[in-house]
Amino acid sequence: MHLIVLLMALLSRAVAPHLHVTTPASDSTYLGTSTMPPTVFSVPISPRRVSVRRGKADSPMLNYIFDSYATSNKHFHDKFKAPSFEGDLNSDASIDADTGATVLFDCKVSSLRDKTVSWLRVSDGDNLELLTVDLETHTADSRYKVDVAGEAWKLTLSDAKVQDSGMYGCHVSTHPPMLKRFQLEVHPPEMKMNKEAFLESGETLSLKCAVLHLSPGDITPELHWYRGNNTTPLDEIRGGVLVETDLLTLTSHLQVAHLKVEDAGNYTCALEAPLSIRTVARVHVLQGSSLAELQSGVKTTTSYMSLLFTSLLFILGTWHGDVR
Repeated sequence: MHLIVLLMALLSRAVAPHLHVTTPASDSTYLGTSTMPPTVFSVPISPRRVSVRRGKADSPMLNYIFDSYATSNKHFHDKFKAPSFEGDLNSDASIDADTGATVLFDCKVSSLRDKTVSWLRVSDGDNLELLTVDLETHTADSRYKVDVAGEAWKLTLSDAKVQDSGMYGCHVSTHPPMLKRFQLEVHPPEMKMNKEAFLESGETLSLKCAVLHLSPGDITPELHWYRGNNTTPLDEIRGGVLVETDLLTLTSHLQVAHLKVEDAGNYTCALEAPLSIRTVARVHVLQGSSLAELQSGVKTTTSYMSLLFTSLLFILGTWHGDVR
């Protein structure tokens, strides 16, 4: 029996050397007087997992999330800035425009957030006319359009007229309200040309006419020349007439060759489209000073100087005779 127990102990230690069994005290009788150390069975216990609070450098995923948030919100404080206009607000912005032109009012608002942008017009008597609210038009005048690009709120006025001149405002619904003002001046169209010309018979008449402060838009301008009360263009009723018109600059050049006495009179440069305006020049054709006065009905510069010189000679002659 003693040999059997000893053999089993040896087999157990060979098969599971990491296990140690301690025989109970009650089994000591089976060991007899053996000098072998007691066998102890022990089960390895995995160490208890300790929760350690990790820092930023110990968690790559948290680091990534933190860095992404910080990058996307690098300027998060800007979200709390009050709305503001770009540019100088100490003086009104001045806009000059020609009649018929398209006028652009540009208002840049930063940090707008949930505020509303409106366009106003100050009409006669300091009355406010609401033109637009955000992207909606609140006026019956179809010439007004509003558009937004980024922080720029743009109001467009097409086919500007003289009566459109006045004060316009870009309004932001803050408390107190913000207002940026624009002073618009639409210039009325006008024509420029020399008002009077003196020529000798046989010479060539040259008149230039220019239309200022007018934008014709999509309408092709029409410029014609007339003489006297004729309603037919001059180049259609007289030979030797050359008319050169530049529709881009709205200028016209009239040339009449081999002038005759009957060519004297009023010459009219007329714009008939897109609107009707005209200017007149008085042309004098001279054939001798005295005859020119009778034909033109006015004193020419040459005849006036001749008369003045004759008068001076007469006065000097009379004075010299009295001295003698």
